[in-house]
Amino acid sequence: MHREDSNQCSLCDQWSNHKVPGPFNRTYYRCKNCELIFVDPSDFISEKEELRRYDLHENNSDDEGYQTFLKKAVEPALLYLNDEMQGLDYGSGLNKVLSLLLKEQGIKCDNFDYYYHPELEDKKYEFIFSTETFEHFTDPKKELEKIDNLLVEGGYLVVMTKTWISEERFEKWHYARDYTHVSFFNVETFHYIAKKWKYRVLENIRNTVFILQKSN
Repeated sequence: MHREDSNQCSLCDQWSNHKVPGPFNRTYYRCKNCELIFVDPSDFISEKEELRRYDLHENNSDDEGYQTFLKKAVEPALLYLNDEMQGLDYGSGLNKVLSLLLKEQGIKCDNFDYYYHPELEDKKYEFIFSTETFEHFTDPKKELEKIDNLLVEGGYLVVMTKTWISEERFEKWHYARDYTHVSFFNVETFHYIAKKWKYRVLENIRNTVFILQKSN
């Protein structure tokens, strides 16, 4: 999961010497090619510590607040989905809440999570959700290639992650003040992703939820 090169962009492979002030005395680089801000791999926490922190999350299926949070991604995506599609929640967490929300709409959705549900079926999907997961990617290029290979042509990728606005606000930004967050996307980063992997950005909802469609 972890890259070894320190200031090579983990998304587009460009080298960056542009450091951004951030919390926890970690080293952050900003890539001027794709506008990703990424943490120096030497500052990553261990996978054991990462899992310990994830185990503290209380994202249960009966938590109405968490359901409401996930619906920020689910509800706008329903415009593009139907009950004949098969989807995947990429980064589902332990309790598979998003797939349960889709099941209520009669839509089938498998689950994948690096720690909790690590087995992937050998098939393609018409849509993939990845909510509050991209910021955890230590190697976003590798993860996006994996996601792209799982998605059929014409399929939909729904991503929810907070995007950084300015370097000046980054150091005090709550999203950067989570040790498990190591990749920080910008709106322009999603345009880079769309161009690189041949997608169209269909929706940008409050710079937090992005719906992309893979080109045919």
